[in-house]
Amino acid sequence: MGKIKKKYTEGASRTYITRNRAIKRLQVSLADFRRLSILKGIYPVEPRSRKKANRGSAKATTFYYSKDIQALLSEPLIAKFREHKVFLRKLQHALGKDDLTRAKTLDANRPQYSLDHLVIERYPTFVDALRDLDDALCMITLFST
Repeated sequence: MGKIKKKYTEGASRTYITRNRAIKRLQVSLADFRRLSILKGIYPVEPRSRKKANRGSAKATTFYYSKDIQALLSEPLIAKFREHKVFLRKLQHALGKDDLTRAKTLDANRPQYSLDHLVIERYPTFVDALRDLDDALCMITLFST
């Protein structure tokens, strides 16, 4: 006799992941998840069968591809977002204790992150960047008239 197959190990329930599960897996806040998904160009998708993707529930939820979320796990921006949160906490602590010298030194050493790798990832060549810029300019002229 063969091995018993576990539920939700194949099919739509593995292909898609809900937004809440993605946030828990990435260990980020909702705001950081939104910021990260916009920067990386990851958008919600609608599965063919919502009930199968949502493990039997027909409740309306937001789904993402599991592979997209898996790719986000190795994103260096998540660490930078965490560093920024720690910085804000330290700054609020110093300001709350009226330790202005510590607040000034913290502000001088504010963590910075660059989005260069995202731009290169999204637009590998200059022509790709110009194509996308053309789309934006068309939208602006469309709304201005």
